[in-house]
Amino acid sequence: MVESLPLEERIRRYAGIVAENNTITLTTKGKDGELWSAKVFYGDRDGFIYVILEDGGHTLRNIKENPEVFFVIENGSPERFVQGRGIAEILGPTHERPQERASVTFKNLPIVPFLKVNPRTTVVRIRPLEVFVTDLSRGFLPRFSIEFNEDTLRRLREVYPKPSKVALLIRATRPWVVYATVSAVLVGTLLSGGFDLLRFVLTLLGAVLVHLAVNASSDFFDYLKGADRWDTLGSSRVLVDGVLRPREVLYLSLVLYALAFLCGLGLWYVMGFDVRLLYLIGAGFVLGFFYAFIPVGWKYLALGDVAVFLAWSLIAVGSYFVQAGEMAWKPFLGFIPLALLIVAILQGNNMRDIEDDVRSGYRTLAALMGRRLSRYYYAALVVSAYLLLPVLVVFGVLPIWTLLALLTLPEALRLVRWSFSPNHIQSGMLDMLTARLQMKFSNLLILGLLVDLLLRLTP
Repeated sequence: MVESLPLEERIRRYAGIVAENNTITLTTKGKDGELWSAKVFYGDRDGFIYVILEDGGHTLRNIKENPEVFFVIENGSPERFVQGRGIAEILGPTHERPQERASVTFKNLPIVPFLKVNPRTTVVRIRPLEVFVTDLSRGFLPRFSIEFNEDTLRRLREVYPKPSKVALLIRATRPWVVYATVSAVLVGTLLSGGFDLLRFVLTLLGAVLVHLAVNASSDFFDYLKGADRWDTLGSSRVLVDGVLRPREVLYLSLVLYALAFLCGLGLWYVMGFDVRLLYLIGAGFVLGFFYAFIPVGWKYLALGDVAVFLAWSLIAVGSYFVQAGEMAWKPFLGFIPLALLIVAILQGNNMRDIEDDVRSGYRTLAALMGRRLSRYYYAALVVSAYLLLPVLVVFGVLPIWTLLALLTLPEALRLVRWSFSPNHIQSGMLDMLTARLQMKFSNLLILGLLVDLLLRLTP
């Protein structure tokens, strides 16, 4: 094997592969010579690889008998992967190793519900001894190797990619969930029949900024209240895994609120200081700012579902208003199916966190109803969205083309079945899966509105 790259470049390429992936295939051998392979999530820190293993599993048992391990890190492509061998060191129970545990959980959200229902797990640190790297991402390059010693680990720590503060602050806002807001603005705008670009941009930007601000402040107050811990889902994990300080997240939310306020002022000016816009902005501010604000907090008083339904409905109504210049029931009624699915996202989250919320003094609707009734409530929200859509079409609130959204019905029914499932992965990820459903439903409904608009504009 020809080592055609200097050591620094070899280490850099190895570090890049480890940083961009999140699963590792471990092969271990017990004292009787039995081989066992398992694919698990991993984290990386200080040049080491960390995994969390079940106490009674084959892999951990083999490591106790023989600490030498072989591993492969890849993303399914033979063009860029790592093979290696190393020594595994058992560090202790997962709940007693916060820093090492955080390196795994911060990188791998799906492992959290598993750890929550499987408390008997152990953190293991793998120290690489020798790795073989295949990297054809930038042209042909022979496979190269790296032998690890203290100097190699030191160099690895120096070049290892670290998330920037900006990237962490962005993560604190959970931008992956803002499509619900985008869809509300688009639906309200399309139903208005008019389009002013400046008003649309100010409306969309202001609504998104408020949503991001609410996400950040919710993270801060949930952490402060003790509802978000290392074994809970739903947060961005920047606080529970210790990568940002609480005051940084609080300041971020205040800055986002301030920027949203400026967008609101700009829109108010563009609309000739129409006082009705102030009423809409004020109502949205009360619903959003006090959603998680201690000591009020709609989400802590079993009013989160109502606040979420009204907040996103008002976004649709407001988007209609800034384009049409008039208040109407049409955008409110037309957005109800989407609003119900957005509330279902929240319900999926609250169902999963019933025990955590009760322990922290929350009074969510799911906690008050209990797990059994909560499942029926979730099902009612999802099913009602699909039943109401054709009704709204029949009464002329929505055009017939919006029935395209019914194509997502099989996925919706699957999630309803999952809501009654004891499977911890399915129930633990129900909010994220419902958010994906809401996005698909929204896209098809918006496509239907666009088709109707184009047909009406076509001579």
